[in-house]
Formats: sequence, structure tokens, C-alpha cells
Amino acid sequence: MSISSGSSMCGDEDGDLLLDEEEEIDFYAILNVPKDATDDEIIKAYRKRCLMFHPDRFTDNDEKKDAERVFVKLRRAHEVLLDPKQRAIYDALGVQGLDTQGWELVSRSANPENIRKEYEFLQRLKERELMLQRVHPTSTFMIKTTVAGMFQENEEDRYPPQLLGISLSQSVDCAFTGVDRFGLSGRVKTGNGRGDGSVSAVWKRVAGNVNLENTVSLSADSVSLTCRAARNVFTRAAVIVQPQLQYNMLHEAFIPSIALIYSMKLHPRWQGSIVLNISPIANALTTTMVHTENNHAKAVGSLTLSPVNSNVRLVYFIRKPENDAVTEMSVQMTTYGINPAIIMDRRLSRYSRLSCSFHFSFPSCLLYTKFKLKAGQSTFDWQIVLCDDKEALSRSVLYGVAIPYFTFQLAKMIFRPWWERFKMMFEDNSREQEVDVAKKEEAANIVNLMRATAERIKRDEESKNGVIIESARYGQCDISGTRAYPLAGERTIDVTVPLQAMVNDSQLRVYTVKSQLPGFYDPCPGDPKMLTVRYFFRGEEHSCTVADEMPLMIPLRGEIDAKPLVNVNIFTAHRLTNEKT
Repeated sequence: MSISSGSSMCGDEDGDLLLDEEEEIDFYAILNVPKDATDDEIIKAYRKRCLMFHPDRFTDNDEKKDAERVFVKLRRAHEVLLDPKQRAIYDALGVQGLDTQGWELVSRSANPENIRKEYEFLQRLKERELMLQRVHPTSTFMIKTTVAGMFQENEEDRYPPQLLGISLSQSVDCAFTGVDRFGLSGRVKTGNGRGDGSVSAVWKRVAGNVNLENTVSLSADSVSLTCRAARNVFTRAAVIVQPQLQYNMLHEAFIPSIALIYSMKLHPRWQGSIVLNISPIANALTTTMVHTENNHAKAVGSLTLSPVNSNVRLVYFIRKPENDAVTEMSVQMTTYGINPAIIMDRRLSRYSRLSCSFHFSFPSCLLYTKFKLKAGQSTFDWQIVLCDDKEALSRSVLYGVAIPYFTFQLAKMIFRPWWERFKMMFEDNSREQEVDVAKKEEAANIVNLMRATAERIKRDEESKNGVIIESARYGQCDISGTRAYPLAGERTIDVTVPLQAMVNDSQLRVYTVKSQLPGFYDPCPGDPKMLTVRYFFRGEEHSCTVADEMPLMIPLRGEIDAKPLVNVNIFTAHRLTNEKT
């Protein structure tokens, strides 16, 4: 029986069906093709799946609905992988790069309890997301201390750590209409025996192609009104005009100023801007060039000309996507000296980041470090002054920077298991580590759909002494100890029927991660996994074990003359890498 891609057998009559969920779908696994598959291979695999899962092949209503769900995924995979543009987006970003589904509840299970749990989870997620979108609450707590007195050479000059100041700021920003937003922010601080604070109100409005922002700020010694208007003038350029009027209560005088900004995209990876500040106190002209890489800043250079303080600033970023870490190195050269700095920022958990920075000023020899913890919308900032005296600089660097750094690295190496356990305290993997009940139920339904095809293929293979799957288990892999061969863990599932249904012309080829294959699901999220298959080929029994990320090719080379029960373990050459890393 031949099928053309334009026939109804391939599902053109089902165009109104929608995917239940597109968050974690592997289109290559659904069609069981390698990631470098050609269009012909994709079409061939799609037609083969159509024969197995087309809804018209089933008479039972429940089986027809299960087949429709699988069939829609097949059609989606077929459409995306045959479109070069969509395929490129999918390979880079996954399904989320192709479509944004919103917050609709989608029933992935026939179990009412599962539907209720999914509904409650999505409702909580939706309510929190809407709250954050509407209010944007942020808070920052900063504390400034000094330990410079501890590093003085003369014992009589040393003094204990001191608290220099504390500040706390909070802000909210919410939408009133589709084009209007209103925000409030406040800040209080104390230092050197006196307190200070300020409060600001912001009104933002989108008026056609112009973004307007008006801010009123009130502090102990001044009141200011700032207006900001931004507009795109060309496809790649924008102009910003920002006038300000400030009233100084101490001098009882008005101080007007204006900032003119022109920003333009000079190249796909280069952005430039010119800023002109005009005020009675001092004028300044700043030009900035930004080099981007993957939509992130890679290098920044700026030049400021001003009668008060002309300066040059250079910044370079090093990003490590595997750790979600960023290292920022900068240097600012002014008429008064040079200020180098290094900032190391990395992901601590899903919702938090931790950064550590060192800042130095020469010739004043001011050295301080800053620790910043950002958790959700809250930021905690701790600044520690290490040195404020040229005579104590070397001791401050040795005892305040070098020794603590190497001590920390040594402690991480010695107490590595405890360190990893400590980091896991910040991770929220509870949902990922739970077996998706809906996917488990869906896999069971797909296995029932594949059973008839598997039995037919098994009979055909028996008649010609081909590949007959005796048993197949997929799941947890135990790689503890020094064994050359890993053992199957406790959490595994039976995948005999899906693999038998995938046998074609006495060959079984599986190219991708197994958990996305039809009839499979992940029984142990977060743990290493393997697939063990016992099968007969030409009347002889064989066994094969492969890691989850490795392809499966049955029969193996050399099995034409194989002896009974040849156990081949692919892990001998390739140890299974821990998927948690």
C-alpha cells in the first residue's frame, strides 16, 4: 500500500486539530529520524507512522482519540522539519521558539485527579505571572561595611570592622490602561550618623510611535521633574529627549538641564549611541559602542568629554552558558586616575543569582568587594571596604582577597560532596523529578495502539528469522562503584511493544533520546538512563545495552556469525555521562 503526502491518509482532513502540549516535544524522536535526516528520510518516516497511527484505522472511540493526539504531533513534526526556516528555529530554540501557547489549561489526561492538579498548578502560575506583569514589585537592601582597619601593619592602628551605612529601596509599577502605567519608588538610607531618603512617582504612556515617561522625585534637599520622550526615527535608529527641572531647596534655585540621545544599530552586531547633556553646572558629550553576540553585550566602549571629568570606559564580557555564568571585566580611565573592576555573576538556582565583584581606584588605593544576591525580584547587596590606605594595600590584597579566595577553592575541593549538596538546597527540582502522570498514561495508550502492529511485525520477522524483541527495559541506570558495566536501576519501564513495532526489514534503528519515542516516557527524571534489549536474530539470542543519548542499531555488526546470547554493552567504550551535570 503506497501513501502520498497529499492524501487524506496523511491527515489533511484533520487540519483543525491542535497539539495538546508543545513544551517538551522532540520532533526527531516522534518520527525516529536522526537530527541530520534528509527530507526524503523524514517523509518516509512520516508515512510509516501514518500507517500505524492514523485515526481511521481504529473503531473504538477512546483509541481513535488517542490516535488523533499522536497523529497531530506527527503532522506538526512533519511540517516543521520539512520547512528549513522552522527547522532552524526548532533546532536552536525548541518548540517554544515556534509558538507561544499562553496559559490555557490543556487536558493531557483522562484522569480527573490529574486534570484538577494541572488546573490548580496552572492557576497558581497564572495568578503569580499576572501579578508580576501588572505590579513589577522590586526591592533592594544594601549594607556597607569596612574591614580596612584589620589590615593595618601597626597593631595600635588596627580597629574592628565597622558599619558605614544601610539603604533600602522598593518600587512597584502597574498598568492602568493598555497604554498607561504608573509606578512608585522609595529609598531610605543612613550613614555617618545621618539619614536620608527620596520618593518618586512615574507615569509612562505609549502615544503612537512615541514612548513618554514623566517622573517627579522628592528628597530632603531637592524636588525634580523629569520628562522623557523616545521615538524610532528610522528602522534601526531612535531619538530620546529628556529635559529636567530641579529645584534646590538649600540654594533656593532652579537648575534646568536636558539630555539628547541618538542611538543607532550600525551592524547586526554593533550598536552605537551619542548622548549630549546640557546643564548650567557642566556639559558633557558621551559616545558609546556596543558589540553584541547572541543578543548579549560582548564588549562596550565609551568616551565622555566634560570639563568636570572626562573619561574612557572599556568593558568586556565572558559568558559560560553551561553554568549560566557571566564575567565582566571593566576599566575606567579618568583625569583623576584609573578604576579597574571585575564582576563574576552566575546562576545559583532557578530563581536566584549570586555575584562577587572587586573594585579598585588608583591613586587613592581604594579597594572594595561587593557581594550581590538576587532572588526573584529582591536584591541583597553587601559592600565591604578592604583598603583605603596606600600603606596597607599589599596586606589588604593578601589577607582580604588572595587568602580567602584560595581557601574557598580548597574547601570546595575537599568538601565537594557537601558543596554539591549545599547547592542542591537552592534548586527547586521537585516538579522535574516527579514522573509526569499524564505522559505515563499517554504512553500506555500509545502502546495499546501499537500492539497490533507489533504483533504483525513479530510474525513477519519470525517467518524469516529476523529481529524479534524478546524483552526491552528503559529507565534508571546505576553507574555507582567501579563496575565496567552499569546496572539497571529500580525505576524502569517495559518498552518491548514499541521497539517491536519500530522494526523494519529485520532492522531496528533508534537515533535520539529514547524518552520522546512513541510509547516511551521518562520513569526517572534527572537520573542517568539506559536501554537494555534482549532479542533474537537468525534464531540466536542477543543482548544490547546503550546509554540514553547514544543511538541503537540492531542487529549489531558481526551478529551474522554470533554465538548464542552475545551480550554487547556499549558502555564499555562510552561511559554514561551524568545527566544532572
